Amino acid sequence: MVLPYKYDFELSSKKRIFLWLYQVIPNIDIIKFIYDMKEESDLEDNQIYHGLCPKHVTTCGKWIPVNINNNYKIMTLEHKMKINAILMKIIMKPGFIGSFTYKEEDYDNIELNEIDFGNWVSVVPNINFDPLLKDKLNCIETILKEEPYVSEDIYIKLNHLCDLFSNNEIIRIGFDQNGTYYLPSIYV
Repeated sequence: MVLPYKYDFELSSKKRIFLWLYQVIPNIDIIKFIYDMKEESDLEDNQIYHGLCPKHVTTCGKWIPVNINNNYKIMTLEHKMKINAILMKIIMKPGFIGSFTYKEEDYDNIELNEIDFGNWVSVVPNINFDPLLKDKLNCIETILKEEPYVSEDIYIKLNHLCDLFSNNEIIRIGFDQNGTYYLPSIYV
């Protein structure tokens, strides 16, 4: 049984949500903000679920149909997809990874210590806050290979550094002309 509509058309899902929210909250700016947050959340969930990643970014984990009934392998795959999402966020965050060039003989010992402890932003003048994507990928790959942490800890540390960068733009990952990376020395 089909019920007759009062109108010849049906509202889109966006308009339905706006109409429903307008009945509860009669402020269009707040409604737009809520809807935008919902859209961002949906997009992030979809990207994590599908493991979307640019083709040139190496991801970890494979989906093998044989494992479809193995709960442990499915949970492991979900975990790897979350790690991939963290790595994509770190690589694609504008300004979080920077490159610089410097000569050691131009700096005194105090300044070199600052650079070594990751405070290179306040010491080095020649900073490129938008390096090439392949250079960012090489930097992250080097960090993941050479850091003395357990792999789980380094992902947590990098994610925390990225979150701190949003509030404090001095906390950045950097790499020099030789490919040496510099992580800020903070307790995470």
